Parts: sequence; C-alpha cells; structure tokens
Amino acid sequence: MSHSKHTKRGYSIYIEKWNPSAKKYINTCVLCGCKGYSPALEQEGFCKSREQAVIFRELSRTLPRLELDERGCCADCARILEKV
Repeated sequence: MSHSKHTKRGYSIYIEKWNPSAKKYINTCVLCGCKGYSPALEQEGFCKSREQAVIFRELSRTLPRLELDERGCCADCARILEKV
C-alpha cells in the first residue's frame, strides 16, 4: 500500500519527525483551531539558509497562509467577533 494512503491532509513527515523546530512557524487560531503557516515566512530575506528554504517549501505545500490578529484570531473569526 502506498504511503499517501496513510497520511492526513496537512501532515508533513519533515515537520513532524525531521525538523520539529519548524512548528514555530505554524499559526493556530485560538477560536476555531484553523492552522496555517505564518506570513513571516514570505518576508524578504527569510530563506537565507537552506534549512529555512526547506521549511518554507514544506509549510507552504501542506498548509494555507494564515494571518492572525493581535488576539490570535484568524480573519474569519475576527469578522464574526466584530459583528457580535
């Protein structure tokens, strides 16, 4: 059986097993639990080393971009909080 049948969407062996320090670039919304990579990865000069380039490639491949506000909420949750 192929490996792809055993992996979940958003799971990366690189992040989970080989480089757990890359988890600090994963943002999680405090309200809904949505996960995505930090926009800090897209800033100019982040991919200076090979390790940082691999972190960016793996995170952008497995997770969507997720920007959080000062409360730690994603854009959807922040919009709902504004209405309440």
